[in-house]
Amino acid sequence: MSKPSLILNGVTASALALALSACSGGEEPAATLPRTVLVAPVTTPQGGEALAIGTVRGENQGMVAAAQGGRVLALYVDVGARVTQGQVLARLDAAAAQLRSRQAEAEARQAGIVAEERARNADRAAKLHADAAASDAELEAARGEARAAAAASDAARAAATAARRDAAEGVLRAPVSGVIAERRTSLGAVLAPGEVAFAIEGTGERLIDVVLPETLARTLRPGDVLAFRHPGGAGEARVAGISARAHGGGGGRMAVLAVIAGDPAPGLVVDLALRSDPGAAVSVPLAAVLKGRGGSEAVLVVGADKRLRQAPVTLKGLAGSQALVTGKLAPGELVVAAGGEFLEPGLTVRPQRAQR
Repeated sequence: MSKPSLILNGVTASALALALSACSGGEEPAATLPRTVLVAPVTTPQGGEALAIGTVRGENQGMVAAAQGGRVLALYVDVGARVTQGQVLARLDAAAAQLRSRQAEAEARQAGIVAEERARNADRAAKLHADAAASDAELEAARGEARAAAAASDAARAAATAARRDAAEGVLRAPVSGVIAERRTSLGAVLAPGEVAFAIEGTGERLIDVVLPETLARTLRPGDVLAFRHPGGAGEARVAGISARAHGGGGGRMAVLAVIAGDPAPGLVVDLALRSDPGAAVSVPLAAVLKGRGGSEAVLVVGADKRLRQAPVTLKGLAGSQALVTGKLAPGELVVAAGGEFLEPGLTVRPQRAQR
């Protein structure tokens, strides 16, 4: 190889070396740049947030139905009225039932007369048979007619009793003492046989039926106390039970709470603040709570050095798009608000506050 060629190659090598040196002294490669992440501050939750809606009911409930149906002639109570067991709630047009009752009683009397006549005939046949004036067949026939007439009389009396009961059911009475929670009929309406006219919430313990979000249902246990409020006041209720199966297609769980403070009326709709320890809970975006193996939960916290650390938390409740959690978090700290499942603890990040 000639000398000019060596010099040219040397110049080329020197230029490449300078170029590489210039690149290494400039900006860092894109792979080592801090990753931009959306963050949100840890905040103190506002008390009394409505997180679920429940309906109050009584422990004892009675349904009042029209056994034979009929037109409503009179209504004596409305929703919210307190009633006692046996109190008349409404009267139905019982004219048809009373007519049927009278007809059944007349048929029962006629059947009784026939039964008595057949019984006397059987007695006479027995005496004639004893005097050898009647055959065995004649005696047996008389006795058979008497038995058949007696059975028909019994059936007629039973039918008359049922007809009298039907006629008496033109009066609707309260089966239990309590409060009228629902009235499903109106004056002049025609009730079909078996149609419910009133629902009565009996006296006794007040219960709240509510569908809890799936994530919250897993954190609650029987005995946990929750707060509730309604336009007329507030109170507290203890979790009595939570269904093990999802309710409908919404993915929630049906729960029953027993009221331990306050006196909400049956049928009242209440807002529930689903927090078991509101004093220790802080608020973070719901999307910031990451699920781990075995059902564990955590958030990614941005440290002062812009590095991520994982902080275990316990979900206590929901408040719209926010989660109420407990753990080693302080108000003002920044947590990854979205996309945390794609990040690792120890990663250096460039935090950018999420727009709310």
